[in-house]
Amino acid sequence: MLKLVATDMDGTLLNSQHKMPKQTYEVIDRLHAKGIKFAVASGRHYLSLQNLYKEIKDEIILVAENGGVVIDKGEMIYASLLGKENARAIIADIDKIPGLKVTICALQAAYLFEGNNIISDLPIETVDTHFPKRVLIKSLDDLPDDDEVIKLAVFDPEFKARENIYGRLPHLHDQFQLAVSGAEWTDIMNLGINKGVAIRKLQDMLAATPEETMVFGDALNDVEMMQQAYYSYAMENALPEVKAVSNFTAPTNEEEGVVKVLENLLAIMK
Repeated sequence: MLKLVATDMDGTLLNSQHKMPKQTYEVIDRLHAKGIKFAVASGRHYLSLQNLYKEIKDEIILVAENGGVVIDKGEMIYASLLGKENARAIIADIDKIPGLKVTICALQAAYLFEGNNIISDLPIETVDTHFPKRVLIKSLDDLPDDDEVIKLAVFDPEFKARENIYGRLPHLHDQFQLAVSGAEWTDIMNLGINKGVAIRKLQDMLAATPEETMVFGDALNDVEMMQQAYYSYAMENALPEVKAVSNFTAPTNEEEGVVKVLENLLAIMK
């Protein structure tokens, strides 16, 4: 009997147009009726997830910032804070690599540096979706005293994040958690923070075992989450590294693979 279902968003539940299947809410309701909790596990800022699921945000679990924030029933039950001084040291290293752009993801908003931010590189709709509340700053010193840094989201306009960010900052790996969440993004968080740790916290909260957990993912930042569940589904469009640590395969995100697997599950459970 399952107790927990968790899914990544971009490249997994959402299609290439960043749209979720029309029947998603119905499937979530049916899972809840069976006593199965539904969680979204994403690298996105938690405000982005709250906006995307605004109709049911208090009914599902939101795992945001690649596991750095967990929200249940609208309440933040866990947050791992990177801190401003750590952020300052990391940004100094990132600035040595031309072209990279840093977004500071904090509890109250996302902070973008004036003159060197993602707004000119991405469609404004994408910026609005991923960072619905953002503030332009000149330097890290402009961050409000009452806000706290959760992670840094580093954007590579060459779409070679794995090589240009993850690969060229090897000294950071021993001190911080680097998660490649797409061709253009790398998130930098406290060491040991990932989606798998967040799923383990939820399993403890729900008294759920890996055999009572189902997860879906496609990218490198989903690997630890895959390892935390027996029913681990790599999307057909997933990276080879994700498929290698998963026990099952779901149809692609364009084929609404997450919903199809869950609908098949619910049909069996009748």
